[in-house]
Amino acid sequence: MDRLVLSIMLPASRLPEDVDQVSNIGDIATEVFLSQLQSLLNPVHLPARFAADVRPAAVTAILLQRDGVWWLPLVQRRLDLPDHPGQLGLPGGSIKRGESALAAAKREVEEELGLPPAKLRWLGCGEIAHVAVSNFSVLPFLAYMPSGAAQFTPDPGELDGVLEVRLGELLDESLWESMSDPRLGSCFPCQDTVIWGLTARILRDDLLPRIRLAAGPA
Repeated sequence: MDRLVLSIMLPASRLPEDVDQVSNIGDIATEVFLSQLQSLLNPVHLPARFAADVRPAAVTAILLQRDGVWWLPLVQRRLDLPDHPGQLGLPGGSIKRGESALAAAKREVEEELGLPPAKLRWLGCGEIAHVAVSNFSVLPFLAYMPSGAAQFTPDPGELDGVLEVRLGELLDESLWESMSDPRLGSCFPCQDTVIWGLTARILRDDLLPRIRLAAGPA
């Protein structure tokens, strides 16, 4: 069985003093890690319980590995979109009437990334996160791409592109920063942009802690 290796691969100036704090997945086989992670998530087919007066939506965090390095792709939304223009986010969108949250997540992955959902192993989902300013309530799913050689075809009508972020960096708490307005929470500088808002909250407060737990103690 292939070994699961989480490579940090940060510039020397950004390496934490104790790299093992964020690379503790190294000795766990991929299948064992994914099974443990799945046990820490809500079942993928669990009916989502949205409040009656919200705008329900679903997003997907995709884990993939390439040459031993783990990545998480984010989409760069177009500046002219009515919702979350220009932001980095997880692929996803509104849940249509009569559609399940999982069906919406799968549809959006294919529409936004050109990625057939059957290529993904759907591990489970986190907790619903609400955004008061837009009244969106969003259920995040977590999926694994076994091939690790994703060929994304971003939808030009919605996206400016796809940015893959090293999972090892996202797991490193020292690389997260506080927004100037404390009410906006934390953000993650990423190349020439930043992960903030709902996406940052879903990752840092919900999905990344589950990944750490699945990896075991440092």
